[in-house]
Amino acid sequence: MTRFCSALCFVLIITVVFEILPSHADNAVPVLLWGGSVNSDLATSAVNPFLKTTSEEFDLFLRKKLENSPPVLLYVKDNLCIEDLVKHKQHLQKVTTGDSLHYFPAVEKAASTVEDLPSYNQTYNDYMDSISDGQLLIVSISNLDIIPETYKTIRDSNPNLIAVLTGKACSYRRSERVKRDNYKENASEPFIVISPRVLLYSSQGLLVKSENGKAAISLPLNANVTEDTRASSLNLQLAFQGTDALIYKHELVFMFEVRTAGYYTFKTANYTYYTGTNSTNKKSKEQSLTTDTDIVFPFNFSYHCSQYIIFKNNFTLLNITNLQVQIDPKYDNTSRTKIFDDAYDCVGFTTIPIWTGIFVTSILALIIIWALTMIIDIRTMDRFDDPKGKTITISAQE
Repeated sequence: MTRFCSALCFVLIITVVFEILPSHADNAVPVLLWGGSVNSDLATSAVNPFLKTTSEEFDLFLRKKLENSPPVLLYVKDNLCIEDLVKHKQHLQKVTTGDSLHYFPAVEKAASTVEDLPSYNQTYNDYMDSISDGQLLIVSISNLDIIPETYKTIRDSNPNLIAVLTGKACSYRRSERVKRDNYKENASEPFIVISPRVLLYSSQGLLVKSENGKAAISLPLNANVTEDTRASSLNLQLAFQGTDALIYKHELVFMFEVRTAGYYTFKTANYTYYTGTNSTNKKSKEQSLTTDTDIVFPFNFSYHCSQYIIFKNNFTLLNITNLQVQIDPKYDNTSRTKIFDDAYDCVGFTTIPIWTGIFVTSILALIIIWALTMIIDIRTMDRFDDPKGKTITISAQE
C-alpha cells in the first residue's frame, strides 16, 4: 500500500510539473524599439519569427544604439506577447512608422536589460512631459492604446527620444492556441447554384467524407457549373477547386431523371476527385452515391427538405443541409433573378407530431365519452316510503 501511494504521488508531481513548464519555461518577450536618429548599421531588416535573442545579445545592441546617451522612454507591461502587438497594431503604427523601427520577437529578460543600462539615470514617473539626455524614464502600462499620446508629448520636447516597448513575461499557454477546423470556415454561408435550368440551394457548404475514415471535407462555395440535358434526364455537373495539397479538384454530378410522367426524381449523385496538380493530375474512380430520401417533385414545383440529405455508398458520403432545388425555375422581373416556386416538402402533412396529437386527443375523447355515458346512466330514486302507508316493495326486475 505504501509503494502504491508513493508511485501515485510521483505521477501527480510529474503531471503538475509538465503542466507548469509550458507556461513558465519560456520567459522571452517581444520588444519594439523606435525613434532617435537612423543608424545605417542598425537598419531595419527582415525578422525571423523563430529567433530568440539572449539578454547578452540584446545588451550589445542597446549599447551600440545608445552610444550617444539619448533619452530613453521604456514602456513595461506585466504581460506582453506577440498577440498583443498584433491586436493593437493600428495604435502602434501611429508612432512606430519610420526607418528607425526595430523589432525582436523574443528577448530574454528584456526589461531587466534595459533597466540595467550604465550611465543612465532611472526615473519612475507616469506623468512627465520631457526628459533629458542620459535619462531613462520607466512607465508601467496596462493598455497599449495610451502609448501614442504619451510618446508624442515627450517627443515634442526632445526629437532624439528613443522608445522601447516590452513586457515582464508572456503568460499565453500553448493550449490556448487551437488549430481551426478547415471545414467550419464556410459553415454559416449558403451554397447556391444558378444554372440555365437548375436552381439549387443549401444552407451550408457541401460536406464530403471520403474513404478510410478521413475527416469531412467542406467543398468551396464557388463551383464551375455545366449541364448535360438528355431526353429523360438532366445532369448538373459541379467542379470545385481542391481543398488541400493532395486533392487538385472535386467533381459532383447531380442526376435528375424523369421516371414518372410529369415528375423529376433526384436519386443519384456521382463523385470524383483528382490528385496532383493541373498538369499532372490523376483521376480517382467515379463513385455512385444514392440517397434513402425519396426526392420526387412535379414539373414547375421545387423540392425542399430541412433535414440532412445524405448520398452515400460503402466508401463515400455526401451531406447536403436544408436542400431546395427546382428544374426550370421562374424568373422574377422585380428582383431580376430566378426564384423557387411552391415546394414539395420531404415531410408530409401527417407528421409524427400530428399523429401523436391525434392519438392523444382520441384517447381523451374516448375517456370523456365513457364518463358522460356513465353520468347519463345514473338513475335517482323517484318513490319514497310513507310512514302511514304501505311499505314500498321493489322487485328485482325494477
